[in-house]
Amino acid sequence: MLATVRQRDAADAGGVLVTAAQLGLLIGVAVFGAVFLGAVDGTGPSADGSADALWVTCVALAGAALRGALMSLSRRVGNLR
Repeated sequence: MLATVRQRDAADAGGVLVTAAQLGLLIGVAVFGAVFLGAVDGTGPSADGSADALWVTCVALAGAALRGALMSLSRRVGNLR
């Protein structure tokens, strides 16, 4: 990603890249944390409620991973043309 950046701008570009990556991680944790907490029933802590919420969160994560893989694949196929 930084291959075309001029050498004098490399430090700034690297900082922007790291900041964007950390922001993406932060948003991912917040979104999937909200999915988990939204799936937990409000009756109090229980093993069954946590297991169900974990299942819902895993399905959401798998869906996000599949979407990312398909987007990457479509981008590669588009570049081959």
